[in-house]
Amino acid sequence: MKFERLKALKRGKGYVHYNGKLCEVISINDLKQTAQVAEVDQMFPPVVEVKASELD
Repeated sequence: MKFERLKALKRGKGYVHYNGKLCEVISINDLKQTAQVAEVDQMFPPVVEVKASELD
């Protein structure tokens, strides 16, 4: 995924797929072009930092 699209999904409260799971974007790091994502519908999901290119 392109980083610009990831930023738009964060603004629009959209979801992304990571490792076959539906995740929400928690925050974005512009310098590294990464995002912190957490799985949707879990009480205390682990937050993972991934590169924009790894997301679907």
